[in-house]
Amino acid sequence: MGTEESVVAHYGRGTVEKQLLEIIKAAGGNPDSFAVGDLHGVDQLHIGGAEATSRVATRAGISQGSRVVDLGSGVGAVARALAHEFGATVHGVDLTAEFVTAARSITERTNLSGQVTFSTGSILALPFEDADFDTALMVHVGMNIQDKDKVFAEAARVLPRRRFAVYDIMLMGGDLEQYPLPWAATAETSFVQPPLAYSDALVQAGFVVDQEAKPLAEGIAFLERALLSGGPMGVENTALTNLLAAFRSGILAPVEIYAHLP
Repeated sequence: MGTEESVVAHYGRGTVEKQLLEIIKAAGGNPDSFAVGDLHGVDQLHIGGAEATSRVATRAGISQGSRVVDLGSGVGAVARALAHEFGATVHGVDLTAEFVTAARSITERTNLSGQVTFSTGSILALPFEDADFDTALMVHVGMNIQDKDKVFAEAARVLPRRRFAVYDIMLMGGDLEQYPLPWAATAETSFVQPPLAYSDALVQAGFVVDQEAKPLAEGIAFLERALLSGGPMGVENTALTNLLAAFRSGILAPVEIYAHLP
């Protein structure tokens, strides 16, 4: 089994859409038509959740009318937030067909299909023409990608002199030994790298790096709350516990990197 197939196998469990709709039902809502906020951010499976999405989008300069590509869009939460909160038009690409199916269904039920679309595919070879977008986001995806150079080159190809925001969990020092983690059951599909590796790859692709942020305290607090509440949807507590330990020991940290094409 290749790396991409292994990643799909890790994430594709066949229940994600059902779980999201059960949340709506449990709150007394209509699962056929509901607002983005009715999910209370449980579909945003990254450190910091909805608040982090808003921060990253603001720092990336996303606004009304922005044309955004969401690289590794998962169940579509980030894409829907960008459309609902910022007025952007978004296309998400994800490797896991189950996630794309769920993303389309939830987006239709939240009445955002006119602004948000999705396709199944690899972000190593984006299915778009050159200069199709003005902003790209990659949120908690790079940990599963060995060839980040190729992803960043593709991002540069579809962006005409605009911004690229990356928000990943990155290696800060030491050896990462405790698995499972939220993105990988074993080291075979985990490709965490230090921020410098990201910056070097971005520069190689033609980007200028503008800003870097490390919201580590926020990340620790987020994981502590998640463990007390039973954890984010579909993520095992053991994986969260291991990630929290890596944050506390300084091995890993959530890092935001913002860049632009000159």
